[in-house]
Amino acid sequence: MQNFSTTEPTTLDQRQQVAWAVAKECEQVLRDRFNATDVRIFGSLAGQSPWHWNSDLDLAVAGLTFKQWLSAVDAVRAIAPDWLSIDLVRLETINPAVRRRILQETPMPDNKFLTLKEHLNDELNALNQTVTSLTRATQQASSVPEDFAVRTLASYLMDFYRRCERMSERVAVILDDGLPQGENWHQALLRQVAEPRGENRPPLWSGTLLIDLDAYRRFRHVVHHKYGDDLRPDYVLELAEMAPGMMPKIQSAIAQFNNWLDQQAEL
Repeated sequence: MQNFSTTEPTTLDQRQQVAWAVAKECEQVLRDRFNATDVRIFGSLAGQSPWHWNSDLDLAVAGLTFKQWLSAVDAVRAIAPDWLSIDLVRLETINPAVRRRILQETPMPDNKFLTLKEHLNDELNALNQTVTSLTRATQQASSVPEDFAVRTLASYLMDFYRRCERMSERVAVILDDGLPQGENWHQALLRQVAEPRGENRPPLWSGTLLIDLDAYRRFRHVVHHKYGDDLRPDYVLELAEMAPGMMPKIQSAIAQFNNWLDQQAEL
């Protein structure tokens, strides 16, 4: 097995070259050790969106049971250097539209505006699934021990904001000058996409929706810097109950932004 340097590359091209080498090593491990029937590289490394400083390595695998997949996640992440995150998904369980693109049955549009629209819709579909699971967990919270409920809801809330943040990242990478850097880049990113920016695009988030999303961003920061026992159950439950009501606003924001993308694609 190849040993990859822990020193982070200083250019995007170097990062991409290392990522490709890691991807090939992961593919071999998935086929040889776990008997995967198919392994696909997708996402920014495969050219489905621009390669950028925060790009991770997206891999899709087929032929693994859930238990095998859990072990495979640990195996491939052990291959990569610390600066390169790996997202390993099972082809059998992901959204059908995403699976068709990974298998190249439905190729990404050549137009960058339409490509961004596809990415936003993918994230919105995934967000809907997250909210469905969050709603179910919220309804069951009173019937399980409080610490278990708090940790479960906090995990779904992290996923909820991460999906919204992924939409922000897509806009920043494809239309703006890229993602902000520095320790507070999550906060800077939310501010960035809330303003008109690259390609004369409109804001992605605005008004009360922007204020609400910032509350989930702050919660994300708290979870990352505290233990689960330090979370306030009342505040976790408040955010969990608020999230489903935000969906119409999020869907409306994405629909309006997609309309603008359609208009740009026709120019």
